Amino acid sequence: MVEMFAAENGLKGDPRLQAISNAIRVVPHFPKQGIMFQDITTLLLDHKAFKHTVDIFVDRYKDMDISVVAGVEARGFMFGPPIALAIGAKFVPLRKPRKLPGEVIAEAYELEYGRDCLEMHVGAVEAGERAIVIDDLVATGGTLTAAIRLLERVGVEVVECGSVIGLREVKVVKNPSPSFRKQGLLFCCHLQ
Repeated sequence: MVEMFAAENGLKGDPRLQAISNAIRVVPHFPKQGIMFQDITTLLLDHKAFKHTVDIFVDRYKDMDISVVAGVEARGFMFGPPIALAIGAKFVPLRKPRKLPGEVIAEAYELEYGRDCLEMHVGAVEAGERAIVIDDLVATGGTLTAAIRLLERVGVEVVECGSVIGLREVKVVKNPSPSFRKQGLLFCCHLQ
């Protein structure tokens, strides 16, 4: 799996990918039967693999004139800030409802069994800024689509969404953002 990803993203032969893959623990049947949970906490415990993960994103984005790194709650908060610092961008948290004080802008989205919402502070970004969205895992793309819509509503150009883990069997998202459908918008550090 790692080799296929490496070839697709110009990282073929990069030893960092195997270190990242080895550091991610898979927990069967968590949080419910049939789920193979991708536990990135073990990646965070391995400082070399964690640094490799951040460095791969930094290498990809450092010359793209990115001014905003938007991190999706909660695990996007672990990878987004070090990437933002390294590329000279600000970090903007995209949070679950009622977690941010003050005025917010919100974007609702559909889940497999219900609805959820992402919020961002009004004024955190400006029209014309270039952003990347960072999360730990993409399964259906629903959360990333909501993040893109939220940022695009205020005139931000979402250049790409970066995810540490991408599941191979991604389900189709209902009403995806036009940007999410652009080829190459999603970059995953590790395919499972």
